[in-house]
Amino acid sequence: MAWVKTAAILNDAHETRQKILSTLGTGFTEVRTTLATLLGLSEAIATGGTWLRENHEALHGKLDRALGEIERLRADCAALSDLVDARTTPPAEAVRRTVPPVAPPLPRPPASPDGTATGADDPARLRRLLRRAAGVSSARLVCHRDTWAFLLEQTACDPHFRAPGPVDDEHEGRVEVTLSGRSLIAVLLSLFRTSQEEDIERLGDLAMAAELYERSADALEHTDSADRYGPQVVIVLDDRAGPAPAEGDEGGAG
Repeated sequence: MAWVKTAAILNDAHETRQKILSTLGTGFTEVRTTLATLLGLSEAIATGGTWLRENHEALHGKLDRALGEIERLRADCAALSDLVDARTTPPAEAVRRTVPPVAPPLPRPPASPDGTATGADDPARLRRLLRRAAGVSSARLVCHRDTWAFLLEQTACDPHFRAPGPVDDEHEGRVEVTLSGRSLIAVLLSLFRTSQEEDIERLGDLAMAAELYERSADALEHTDSADRYGPQVVIVLDDRAGPAPAEGDEGGAG
């Protein structure tokens, strides 16, 4: 009877061993599955971190550009505010007027010997200048801040005008502004229209528009359109007075 008990004990031990092995196998399988899931999660986190970093950099770039646009708009608003103040504050003499006098028309510019118009009165010249301005990448304008305010007032409503970047202050009230070729087209068109005014009350506007138009035209006409790598177009409105005559030179030449 002892061998029967021994056989039963061995059989129970075998069954217990099989159960233990089966349980261990199931546990190892679950561990492998969990490790694979964690590995996939780690890769997903790494991918998400790269995406977040790239979007963070893109947002920083957009923010920098937006801040630059805000600075340019602030400068434009300040210039326009100065123009509005200048336009809405009439002189005391003008306030006292009740009925403005009827102004006679201004004489037209003289014609050339062949009968064609000259200077700022020549539409054919304007068309040539517009073609030349369309091929210009940028032009540099140097003038007094008040002159720049006048030019901004004349061109602000033109559909081709684009507000330039920061206006660089120089000495003695001068400013330096960089205009695009498209904005230069707006400048030429606006100044040409103003230079055709015949209202004697706008003599000052006509004089400034005609002079700015001629300076812009001269700068463009002396630009070689075939030289794409030549110097930048520069428009300067700053006529300085000549030196004072030396002592003993008064009274004219001998």
